[in-house]
Amino acid sequence: MKFPRSPLSLALCCALGLFCALPAQAEVVVLDPPLVLPEQYPEAEQPADAQAYASEADYPAEPEAQAAPRLPAQLTEVNATRDVHLLVKQGRLLQLPKAANRVLVADPKIASFQAPTPGSVFVFAQAAGTTTLYAMDDQENVIAAIRVVADYDLEALHKQVVAEVPGAQVQFSPSSANGLVVRGSVRTPQQARQVITAVEGYLGSPANGARGGGGGGGGGGGNGGGSGGSDEGPRVINQLKVELSAQVNLSVRIVEVSRSLSSQLGLNWDATLKDGNYFFRNGASLFDATTGAFSGGAVTNAVAGGFHRNGSTTVAGLLTALSQDGLATVLAEPNLTAMSGETAGFAAGGEVPIVIVTNNNITIEYKQYGVIMRMTPTLLSPNRISLHVAPEVSDLSDEGAVELQGNVIPAFKVRRADTTVELASGQSFALAGMLRSNSAQQVTGVPGLRDIPGVGRLFETHSSSQQDTELVIIATAYVVEPTNPGELQSPGRGIAQLDAQTPAQATAGYLF
Repeated sequence: MKFPRSPLSLALCCALGLFCALPAQAEVVVLDPPLVLPEQYPEAEQPADAQAYASEADYPAEPEAQAAPRLPAQLTEVNATRDVHLLVKQGRLLQLPKAANRVLVADPKIASFQAPTPGSVFVFAQAAGTTTLYAMDDQENVIAAIRVVADYDLEALHKQVVAEVPGAQVQFSPSSANGLVVRGSVRTPQQARQVITAVEGYLGSPANGARGGGGGGGGGGGNGGGSGGSDEGPRVINQLKVELSAQVNLSVRIVEVSRSLSSQLGLNWDATLKDGNYFFRNGASLFDATTGAFSGGAVTNAVAGGFHRNGSTTVAGLLTALSQDGLATVLAEPNLTAMSGETAGFAAGGEVPIVIVTNNNITIEYKQYGVIMRMTPTLLSPNRISLHVAPEVSDLSDEGAVELQGNVIPAFKVRRADTTVELASGQSFALAGMLRSNSAQQVTGVPGLRDIPGVGRLFETHSSSQQDTELVIIATAYVVEPTNPGELQSPGRGIAQLDAQTPAQATAGYLF
């Protein structure tokens, strides 16, 4: 068969032969630079063999037309460069242009990957942010560059928070540190903590199933490696507003009562303070009218009238009476106010230097002793308080003291409690049962005669005493709000300076 020998016809035949020689593929690879046909060459630059003849045997047989393979619905074909948007803790299976020999990710804290097949990669969003994933073939050529953009599913988070904390009015927005800013209003501090806890749970560590062992997946095998994740969680910025007053005032009285006096009065502090309202039982007088013994009931006579309040006998009233008569010692009466969730402290006593010797170096540390108290209130509702209280009473003691290189390190006698109670605003609670025993011995005798050798002991008197005391702590909690300065009255308000010419007048309880 003869073919035309013109340059144009020869070029068309060559182009047809090249096209037929290309194998059928799922996509067309764009060459750079593009293919240049002979007609595009200038007349002077045409190749020397442009006029050459070609025989029919030089052209390969035209292959049968093949349909391009269809990708499964769950696969997304990736071109040379594209963006992939994911929600945090979600993934997507991507189809690569060709088989990959290595897959790299810029920031494994944001996205991890697995390569189930050489021509596909599964990308999982670990945390919010943006990173880049590269796929390379066996010739180290980049066949795909994927920019992974991971965002939080704020709509799902909002539904979760509203379901867990009814009535919460909250909004979420991404922060610069790949965390979340929580704004809005809640009724109580407890609801605020619940909202933050729910957000922290949503922003927790990535799922273990999405983490791989590190490294790149091999092109020939079906299993690919993955990138590791980070245990550091994103930051939650709390900008919630609490509608309820979040301040709690705690009035505490710490009293040391003689144990022997309690026995004489027939008073059992443990039984007294186990009543449901921490009050004495009702129905009887405080002191028996005949014997004068303490009974601990409602007041029926004027002598004990100071103990009666709303039909109950309060422990605080009894302690006040005992301290006024010198039968009890008030160690401290702190009055503390703290924000909900914050800790307030009180200390009344002193500090003793403690010498510490380490490696021939002497350092001094100071140890507090006396009355120390820490309290942390938490508002559960407008009229409900959860209160954590940790009181401590300590004294210096020579018993157990240690002498080290001429320095005496004292010992301490400590009575400490640590408890959490729940009560309404205005209610009281009490702690008791912390005992202490002090024993002393005293020797007296006739002056002069007691110093005679041999017979002096006949003129001496030996006596011993033991004093048992019990620590009783009464505390009352109130939900308080700040007040305006104009609503506060000083003790001298309304008292005007008088002179000799201005007579004093008393009006409405004030002196003018």
